[in-house]
Amino acid sequence: MRVPGFLVRRFYVAGSLRNTPTGFQLQAHNDMGEGMLVGVQRIRVDGVDVDLSATSATRDGVDGSIRASDISRASPVPIHRGERVTLHITGQRLSVGRHELDVELVERDLGALQLTIDETVAADPATA
Repeated sequence: MRVPGFLVRRFYVAGSLRNTPTGFQLQAHNDMGEGMLVGVQRIRVDGVDVDLSATSATRDGVDGSIRASDISRASPVPIHRGERVTLHITGQRLSVGRHELDVELVERDLGALQLTIDETVAADPATA
């Protein structure tokens, strides 16, 4: 199911797409309700798939990170209302400017969800 843009904008933290020393990251904030993530099927940046083994997530207030490739129905990840999740992609930095991200997740009760995010990576003031 393609998630409408107005709902994506409620989850995605605007301005959170940025380069890190090891790659790039973005954030989501769940202000809608409880959920159970049971799969990450694809992350694509500008039409190019990201290696899921290089992708992990951290949740505010929860120690440790979760690799995208480890999430499954047998090993689900609860996403609580009010929780902020940061997605970390290692080994790839993004050029300054606009990017399109396509994310395909599987939620236990809703099934496959397809989200598209258009966001700009700003120049890093430390390297500009």
